[in-house]
Amino acid sequence: LFQTSSRNVSNTFPLEVTMDWWSDSFWIMIDFWSKAWLLVAVVSLFKRNVLGPESCNPEIHPPVFYLMWTMINITRMCSMFLWDRYDILGAIILRWILPFLSFYMLYMSYCNLNKHKAWLAINNPSVISWTRYLTQNGLAVFAWWSLFNAVVGLGIVLKYKAGVPDPLVSTIVLTIVSSFTIIWFILQSFLLNKYLRYTFSVYAILILGLGAMFTRSYRFHDLAANTVYCG
Repeated sequence: LFQTSSRNVSNTFPLEVTMDWWSDSFWIMIDFWSKAWLLVAVVSLFKRNVLGPESCNPEIHPPVFYLMWTMINITRMCSMFLWDRYDILGAIILRWILPFLSFYMLYMSYCNLNKHKAWLAINNPSVISWTRYLTQNGLAVFAWWSLFNAVVGLGIVLKYKAGVPDPLVSTIVLTIVSSFTIIWFILQSFLLNKYLRYTFSVYAILILGLGAMFTRSYRFHDLAANTVYCG
């Protein structure tokens, strides 16, 4: 099905901020985390509370939530196929769908959990912990790692399709990542603290992503400006 590896395609279209080879293993951890919260969702179909089946009483994650997750994975597979065929523009367009849908899934989860939190705290408190620490943190990791890949992909398109020189492209990529990070920090610390305060995984994935960019471009005797920016 695939003619080459994703890393070989990335090496064909390098940037100063291309993530290092060891970052590819992050997808294994992210996929494992996603399977964990999906397994909890399946188990909830067979558990009951005072209102009935736990999965829909109250309904924190409605069917459209899981439909969107299905769409995310189909889109991800299609983008991998296009990337393997060196269709970087099509692959990157599809890659940008992943973080948008993921963040919308997070929005649904935050709103519904907050809506039913008081009832759950009395009747089924374990659901609150499972949703906060497993589902929401797992989705946040997926959303941010997808965003990293989408932003780097945008830089590849700018360089190899639009002809923008690489140092500038890499600076744009890092500026976009920094902007999203600042926005998240403001939302989590001030504006939406009651929703986001338990989503602790974002900063860890930021450190890993920026670290992968740093180690890929680090040269002790020839330290690029974007490497310093990334560090």
